[in-house]
Amino acid sequence: APRELVNKPRRFGPLIQLNTRGFLSNLRQHRMCGLSIIHMAQQARAFWRQAPRKGPQKKGKGGDPGEQSDGEFLYFDQKGSSKDNGKAHEYSWRDWIDIAVKWRQVSEPNDPVFWIDLLAPEAFAEGFGLQTPMVTGQMNVIRYYLYFDRALEVVKKLIVDSGACNVHDQRFMLPRSKLDQLQEAKSCHDMWEVMQQGFYVETPCHSIARPGKSMAGTRITLLQKQPDGFDFTIRTPGTPPRWVEMDAEMSHVWRLLQNEARKKEGPDVDKFTELALTFYFYYVNFGPLSRGTAATGYIAFFALMLSIGYEVQCSPPEGTQVDWPAILSPTPTDFVGEVRKWMYPARKATDILDNCPHVAHHCATARRMTEALNVV
Repeated sequence: APRELVNKPRRFGPLIQLNTRGFLSNLRQHRMCGLSIIHMAQQARAFWRQAPRKGPQKKGKGGDPGEQSDGEFLYFDQKGSSKDNGKAHEYSWRDWIDIAVKWRQVSEPNDPVFWIDLLAPEAFAEGFGLQTPMVTGQMNVIRYYLYFDRALEVVKKLIVDSGACNVHDQRFMLPRSKLDQLQEAKSCHDMWEVMQQGFYVETPCHSIARPGKSMAGTRITLLQKQPDGFDFTIRTPGTPPRWVEMDAEMSHVWRLLQNEARKKEGPDVDKFTELALTFYFYYVNFGPLSRGTAATGYIAFFALMLSIGYEVQCSPPEGTQVDWPAILSPTPTDFVGEVRKWMYPARKATDILDNCPHVAHHCATARRMTEALNVV
């Protein structure tokens, strides 16, 4: 790989680093992040600059470039797409995210980074569940416990509003006499004393593709763990019906991003940033990967901004992660309102894509990708 191809992404690599307890620095993941951001930004910009077309794309097969636009190519190999088993189809949000997924896979082959709907059919049908613990047994999980109090407040509100479900998926309402005790609960033990059984609540995720509709977000679960502990976790079900709903949501936001990016007068930066964050919001609520959803989603946000000529040079403030506020917020508007105060001021115009080697050309194979990641 040309030296310039390795040097240019260095400025973007550290963006993926979280400044919070439990997350160690990993230089190889930084390189993966930088290369992936530029690769995705180049491909998104090539796609924005194409004339909109209807129907499946016939070009770009077998690794050949797609249509040329102002010296840029959309490298779209349908045979290698994770969508529709490689059949002819229009370039979609999933084809674009595939870029980040492949970089994440190559950067650490021991990590199981797979699309959940491409796992064994019986695993997908049963609803492959992503699980992230805040408390496990008697241990507070150092990475995620900082969101315990916020998650607990969400649980309390949902129990009051719509009850909870037991381990057999049967909904039940809490007696009025216990509502005061619920509000005073501060720990897993307190919650167990109130509920007297294992339970989960389902956070709402409001649709923008179908205004007024609410989808299943994530499940916040409390279970007793012998001898004297509890499991307090978030679980994201990957069931086929939920997949269809979330895929439609992602496709809708992808179309809105296209429309904004292709405006003759150029995109409105605030509007585009809001849409890019909305894309991230639905993606992490979707949780379509067996691992790496938060990382690939965050990379996608930076790549979207870079595709219209803006870089966002800031990592999340100390003690914050970006995916948890998205998962615990019911609407993208709530999420955008929370992160914009530190993210929007960090935006600045850049022309780095104008004189950067084309990553898709130089890193067209797993071998070339590995070589780029191995350069010191």
